[in-house]
Order: sequence, then C-alpha cells, then structure tokens
Amino acid sequence: MVFAPDLMRDNSGNIVVSDNDMYRRRKEILEILQKNAYGFMPSKVPVEGRIISKDPKTCSGNAVLYNTEISCIFNSSVFHFPMSLVVPNGSGRKPLIIVINFRPCLYDMYIPVEEIIDNGFALAQIYYNDITSDDGNFEDRLAAFFPRNNDSAPGKITMWAWGVSRALDYLLTLGWFKEETIGLIGHSRLGKTALWCAANDQRITHVCSNDSGCMGAAYARSLHDGGESTSVIASAFPFWFCPRFSEICRGVNALPFDQHFLLAAIAPRCVLVNSASGDAWADPASEQNSCVGADPAWRAYGVKGYAGQLNTYNENEGNFSGRIGYFKRSGIHFLGRKDWQSFMRFINNHINSNDEIIAEGE
Repeated sequence: MVFAPDLMRDNSGNIVVSDNDMYRRRKEILEILQKNAYGFMPSKVPVEGRIISKDPKTCSGNAVLYNTEISCIFNSSVFHFPMSLVVPNGSGRKPLIIVINFRPCLYDMYIPVEEIIDNGFALAQIYYNDITSDDGNFEDRLAAFFPRNNDSAPGKITMWAWGVSRALDYLLTLGWFKEETIGLIGHSRLGKTALWCAANDQRITHVCSNDSGCMGAAYARSLHDGGESTSVIASAFPFWFCPRFSEICRGVNALPFDQHFLLAAIAPRCVLVNSASGDAWADPASEQNSCVGADPAWRAYGVKGYAGQLNTYNENEGNFSGRIGYFKRSGIHFLGRKDWQSFMRFINNHINSNDEIIAEGE
C-alpha cells in the first residue's frame, strides 16, 4: 500500500466528491505541482505561424508535409522555433497527434510516420532543443525569456510544455484538425513533459507518457528495486524542475504530492501510461500504481478512470477501456511501434465508444 498525500481531500480538509469539487481541486493540484516541482507555467503570449515549405509526395504520396515556423511574440522580442506537420490526404478534419521528440528529423527511429498517417492521424513533430536546451543554461532560446529568479521559477520541463501549447495555438487556427481529438505523446523526460503539458492545457484530449518514470507517471513512494528516486533525479537534472524541488525532494515522504496528482490534473480527459518490462529505471509497477491512485479524480467527474487490474501486469498486457489506460510492452526504454500502436488504439477506443471528452479550454 502506498501512503501518499490524499488526492481527494482539498487544502481546507474537505473531501472531494463531485465534479465541481474536482474542478476546484484541480486548480489546487496544479498550484502544488507548480510551486514544488515543475515551476509556474508562464502566461500565454500572442503566437503566429507560417508555412515555410511543403511536400505533397510524403508517405508514398498519401500525405502533405508542411515545414512550419512558430513565432511567440513577447513585448520587445520574438522567439521562433520550427515544427514539422504531416497531414493525410482527403477531405474533412483529421485527428491530430503532437510528438515532442529528442531529434529534429521527422523520419526518426522513434516516429513511424507512415504508419501513423495510414491510421488516419495527422502528425506534428517538435524537437525539444529547438525550444530550449536540455541542460542548466537558462539563457538559451526560450529560457532567456523566463528568468530563474525565484524558488518556483519554471524548469526546462515547463518550458518544453509551454512551447508545445504555443504550437497548438497555431495548429488550431488552421481548421484542419478535430478539436475533440488532439493527442500528445512523449518518451522518457519528454513523457514527463507531455503529462505536464496536458495537465495545464485542457485542449489536449488524449495524452500518452511513454516510460516517463520518476516525476512522470511513477509513484515516488512505491519505488521498486532499480527504479530512479526523486533525490537522484534532482541531483542529476535539477534544471528540469523549479529550484524548490531540489530542496524538498530528499525526503520523499515529505513531498506534498505524488505523481497521481499529475495524472489527476488531466481528468476527466484521457491519459495512457505506457511502460516497458525491461525498463526498471522507469519503474513500470509504480507507473501502474499511479494510475490506480489517480482513478478517484475521474470517478468524481462521473466517468470511468482506471479499469485495469490491481496486480502488476505481465508484458504485452494492459487495459484501454477507461480514460486512464495502461499498457506494458516487452523490451527496453524506447519509443517504438508498439507504443504508438497502443496510443492510437487507446484514442480510437474512446472515439469509437462515443466517449465524449470534456475540455474546458486552456
């Protein structure tokens, strides 16, 4: 049993029982996570986008590739970053998946582009280092606009997440995509980013964290042998988080949250947690435990959250029927075809079941 902070008891000590209660509790959860872990999410700024070039012969001629540029307009300066966008041929709005990736190349070992397109999805790809570098340089690119001048200043995870939301600002102006089917996927540290982005941006209706582990989907308080701890991640990657996190994470039981809070902030929308049986560092059992722990948030909204088993799943098993999906594939720390297939299956399962996804705006 995991003795974690009570998700369903608000800051005044009241028990959360209804959708209105959970709506208010979500705001408290976001503030707890911003203050103590990821840093406060910066405000929106005006965004413009432009298509730089396009290739109508992408994916065997079944899609169009648009190379685009996103411009974030600050008071005295403009920050630009590129985004690749692939849209299947044919009329009508398409379901969209955004991937925040480790490399700039669209045709990457982590992205089976043609298979995604063949399944009817449009795909937007953002290279995370184009937003800001994955290091302690807080003068690099977007980081230069958000000074690290207080204990809850945004870390790099928050900056990557903020950049994804600004890309979505532009994508939704195009009128090409089904706003009820906006997916986001990330792997490892970018799985943490995907969850945090979806927690803050309710326009994202379906999110997948792949092997996100510590400070992603995995319960910190149910650490298993070989799993990464909060003290280790704070020592190795302090720049991912706000400065306060490094001060308070040493005693995990003193943290005023655990990762079921992060998942719960996404309710009542859809979240899929993908694990890998050979990825002890990301702690698959703790990722599954967090799904179980987050379930009451969805129940408060009157929808099915986690519908899987309580016992640890074997490899290549999981459950997609609730709005909290879980799947554990065979293999190691990687974002591969099985992970993409499970996410597309998860999305389609809820589309085909006419499971209306509630989104209240960012």
